[in-house]
Amino acid sequence: MNKPLNLDGISGKVAIVTGATGDLGSVIATDLLAAGACVVWVGRQKRSLDDRLPKTVADRNRSLAVRADIRKESEIRSVVRATLRRFKRIDILVNNAGARGPTTPVTRLRLRDWQEVIDTNLTGPFLLSRECLKHMALRRAGRIVNISSVVGHWAYPLRASYAASKAGLLSLTLTLAQEAGEINVQVNAVCPGPVAGDAIESVLAARARALGISVEKMREQFLRPAALRRMVTPRDISRMVLFLCSDAAQNITGQAIDVSAGYGLYPGM
Repeated sequence: MNKPLNLDGISGKVAIVTGATGDLGSVIATDLLAAGACVVWVGRQKRSLDDRLPKTVADRNRSLAVRADIRKESEIRSVVRATLRRFKRIDILVNNAGARGPTTPVTRLRLRDWQEVIDTNLTGPFLLSRECLKHMALRRAGRIVNISSVVGHWAYPLRASYAASKAGLLSLTLTLAQEAGEINVQVNAVCPGPVAGDAIESVLAARARALGISVEKMREQFLRPAALRRMVTPRDISRMVLFLCSDAAQNITGQAIDVSAGYGLYPGM
């Protein structure tokens, strides 16, 4: 008789989640906590971190807030040191922090804006993965989940820095998966389509201004390529992250998994 899929294996693990003050990161961190993990909440603003932390004493005992700018190597190392000091191990890394960048054609894109997005969306995950892998290697186990985007697969006019960073993150995922396989560490990427929340509303407003149309018209155009004609939710993404961190995904690595309501399936849309 076949056994059912085992979604266990998260309880007792130690997870680092970057961008934990955002709509998506806070849901991922909260869901990992609910699954029994100890969670290190990483964000740039201490006040925002304090607001996001769980209220119950039990959950707070399994939580650690670390203020850090993931663009800076020294602060990345501080995150790792704080995690090991408090919880003695690192089992899961979720590279979720991201910068949206400007909505503008490449001919008007400033180098500093390009660099900020690349540093946050690509260099940060590289630095954190590098440092965490050193400790995962000692235990010969670990999971890294990179939050990329469906736009990493194809062209995204007016958002070159964002698209390039997410495409680079997919390539980094594949390379890390190959290199880390020999130490039994699995590395995967989740590629959301448009995720309902404050971030996408800002993107819609900026894109509407750039194209000279209303936000309502922009939203209609934005949803048209989705087969299900809707955005996904932060919890949709979080469920995939938890699956990839669970025992059920013990032989999945080097994959880029879209959670997008079928966004971009038909190139004619």
